[in-house]
Amino acid sequence: MTRRRWLVLMGVFGLGIFALSFVNLWIVHERVLRGEGYRLVHYLLSAWRGVGMPVLTIGVLVALAVGLGAIAALGGRRVPSWLLLTGSCVALGLTLAAAWPVSQLGHASDVHLTVGLLTAVGVILAAGMVVAAVAIARPRRRVLAAAAGVALVALVGGAAGRWWGLQLAEGTGRHWSEGSYERPATGDEPAETMTIAGDRVTIGDRWAGTWEWSGWTVTVDNDPACPGSRGTYHARDAGEENLYFVTVVDTCADGARAADLETGTWIRVP
Repeated sequence: MTRRRWLVLMGVFGLGIFALSFVNLWIVHERVLRGEGYRLVHYLLSAWRGVGMPVLTIGVLVALAVGLGAIAALGGRRVPSWLLLTGSCVALGLTLAAAWPVSQLGHASDVHLTVGLLTAVGVILAAGMVVAAVAIARPRRRVLAAAAGVALVALVGGAAGRWWGLQLAEGTGRHWSEGSYERPATGDEPAETMTIAGDRVTIGDRWAGTWEWSGWTVTVDNDPACPGSRGTYHARDAGEENLYFVTVVDTCADGARAADLETGTWIRVP
């Protein structure tokens, strides 16, 4: 193989990765929903949608830049061989990072990201770019080892970035914070103030007890008004730090505590 042919292959592979990046076959996104029945949501993503960004997107753009650099070298432009090698290694590492499975296990749902068909194709094309870059540059062993290190750093950093980004995007499901909330009078329920402090909650002068939570599920227990009656609710985001409650189960006072919490929107007090 001549240098020119290797440059042609590098350019074709780089442009090929970019062209395929718009197809929704790169990442398999699975979400398991629990709590209100069991459901499995399954869909495919490209490098430019949702969790494909930014790691896979950057890898695609680097592959495109290397491919364009190879085409420029074919046209007589002076493009350093080490730059083509480094870029190819970064593209390979980030594409491999997109193939690394990552998960987020939440209270109400779990998310699993696994490899799609085109990620495997992208890895093969990126590896071909690395092979072409090595054939063009003919690096010494030290340079080759450094290039392998660049690919490894891109792989580990990209995989860690995808995992961290998924955790941040999904969050803990907790929509409340310590402090006070007010609920205006609504229907048969009078105006109330709810105060959450550590593991204790008070609701007006009618209810009080321990406050436990996991995700968006909260539990009120040890209420003097209802000894032995444990109430469980979903505390959901009503926007602007406000809350509304959906009762899971609460037999306190024949449902009076549940009606009090579930009625209306609880507005966060600054």
